[in-house]
Amino acid sequence: MPSMHKPPTLNDDQRAIDIYRAASTIIRDKGFDATSMGDIAEAVDLTKGGLYYYIKGKAALLFAIMCFALGELEKRVSTPAEAISDPEQRLATLILGHLHLMLAESEAMVVLRDELEGLSPEHRAKIDARYGSFHQLLQETVTEVLDLRGRDDLDADIVTGTMLSLCEGVVRWAEPGVDRERVVRQVAQLALEGLRSPTAA
Repeated sequence: MPSMHKPPTLNDDQRAIDIYRAASTIIRDKGFDATSMGDIAEAVDLTKGGLYYYIKGKAALLFAIMCFALGELEKRVSTPAEAISDPEQRLATLILGHLHLMLAESEAMVVLRDELEGLSPEHRAKIDARYGSFHQLLQETVTEVLDLRGRDDLDADIVTGTMLSLCEGVVRWAEPGVDRERVVRQVAQLALEGLRSPTAA
């Protein structure tokens, strides 16, 4: 029987993070349904029994990957941005941080956005709530910036959705070995410059 020990936390076991990253790559390439625990065990050089020490099963693994991705989003993007009072600086921090994260943890971030249907209703509600907090922070910041710049011709919902699409879309076309800083700089410029007033433009 596989061990049912509680999986090590992200904070105390780098091996667990390595498993999440390797599994994310396989799930991104094959899809969640077509991925087996055997595929993942082979990729991380563990027996299936050894893999079960870290994860109870495939559904639990999917949830763990998404929690890892959201933990990185909160740590690298949301938390630093929340500490910034100036809305324009906060928005730049959100966009730049999100772009950097999408490129640094592309596989896990793709799984987070593409494989939600594989979650149980309970896990889906938890993931939606955590991602919703990030979305709300971005939308509130966009609203502040639009008000500050007098852009009542722009809708905060549309602007927020467009910015998210720009950030999350980089993993769809950015080739391996791409100059990440160049991608981040140019996509951020596209996202942020569009909020300037027509006169300023």
